[in-house]
Amino acid sequence: MEYQPGVCNIGPTQQRRRLLLGVGSLLLAAVYVAVSVALAWPRWTLALSVFPLYGAAMGALQYRERFCIGFAGMGVFDVGDGASEVRDEAALAADRKKAVWLNAKAMAIGGAGAVVVYAAASALL
Repeated sequence: MEYQPGVCNIGPTQQRRRLLLGVGSLLLAAVYVAVSVALAWPRWTLALSVFPLYGAAMGALQYRERFCIGFAGMGVFDVGDGASEVRDEAALAADRKKAVWLNAKAMAIGGAGAVVVYAAASALL
């Protein structure tokens, strides 16, 4: 695997870490919603599921896109040979542009997921 500015900045090992982040966050969201419903917390607390749902979306998107937004912010990449610094300004700009886009997508997905959770709970409870 090779580093491609604005396209790919992590290899298989880093991808697996992002996948675990996504799965763990999704499980956390499910547990949070279950506890919130089981303990009859105020319905507005279901909106807080946006945070783990954002994490789940972020992990899944980074895994799928083979791109880490944190690495882009730090100006590094790791495609399997250890972290290396991005030295080219154009490559760094491309990475940061992709990072902003992925973050926006994760926020939108997390927000939409929280709306679905809230709406489903409101309809069922």
